[in-house]
Amino acid sequence: MKLHVIISMLCISALSLGQAAPDAGKPVGKIELMALVATGSSSERIATFIQHRGIDFTPDEVFLKSLEDDGAGASLLSALASAKVLGSNPTDAGEVEKETRVLEHLGRAARLNRKFLNPRAAEPEFRAAVAADPANPFVHTALGIVLPRLDQRDEAAAELRKALEMSPDLANAHLELGEIIMNDPTQRSKAEALAHLQKAADLMPYDASVQSVYASALFTAGGDKKEAEKQQLLSVTHVTPTRIRFGGSLMGARLIHNPAPKYPKEAKANHIQGIVRMDILIGKDGFVKDWEVLSGDPILTPAATEAISRWRYQPTVLTGTPVEVITEVNINFTLK
Repeated sequence: MKLHVIISMLCISALSLGQAAPDAGKPVGKIELMALVATGSSSERIATFIQHRGIDFTPDEVFLKSLEDDGAGASLLSALASAKVLGSNPTDAGEVEKETRVLEHLGRAARLNRKFLNPRAAEPEFRAAVAADPANPFVHTALGIVLPRLDQRDEAAAELRKALEMSPDLANAHLELGEIIMNDPTQRSKAEALAHLQKAADLMPYDASVQSVYASALFTAGGDKKEAEKQQLLSVTHVTPTRIRFGGSLMGARLIHNPAPKYPKEAKANHIQGIVRMDILIGKDGFVKDWEVLSGDPILTPAATEAISRWRYQPTVLTGTPVEVITEVNINFTLK
């Protein structure tokens, strides 16, 4: 089997279960965390970053509840509750007020973009966060990640360049800017794209998806074949072979407990029907650990996620080792 096929089986792409990847070294702060949540990074992915880097604030119950309301999953909330605190909350009144304004805008952006899947409605909130703290690289990066989804790639690139001027080692800004340049036919500098992607890969050696994105870019750009193959091998060595993706039909046969969702009263009253489509993460014990809503009516999604949280599958074992599984599920709401 060819190497790139093996990688596609073992690696989750940078776009799967979320897109952003943060600065590699410093502890995660509140604004960076909310920017990741608002732009759609998966709870599982953000939790991994927190485990690697710690946090520079003490999360209280109010903050954790607001994150949950904005669409954060159990894995992220658990990681925050157990994270190493390597800093302290700001005490200067002006800084506290500025941070509060930014977090309010990012919270609203998270609800619109992450929870209700509406990046266009969220765009003004991302812009308002930038206006509230124009010297913060994370808000520029967040805006730069959302704008390409609205076909505003030139402005997105400009925002990401601003972020990198402020923080040259911001890995997610390098990753997003590299992909914009690589995939946009109006951009000419493949060498610049590769430089940004290489920087992102260097900053996050533990993230196999970033390594794989860089390897693919090397092949696409017609770069040094040996270097590209070396990078692909590197991406495989960073994969922890304890998580795979299986198709929904295959995992459907392994489903042993799937209580049906409660039909929302508002949906019944308004004759709302449809399918809620989700990516879910099944733990080694067969219980659903996390999920991301891909599409569906916002009135139906809370009932779908509540039901999914109680589903259970037969544990998946490969070569004698239990593995986590990512799969897609459809929750159908039909009025009888």
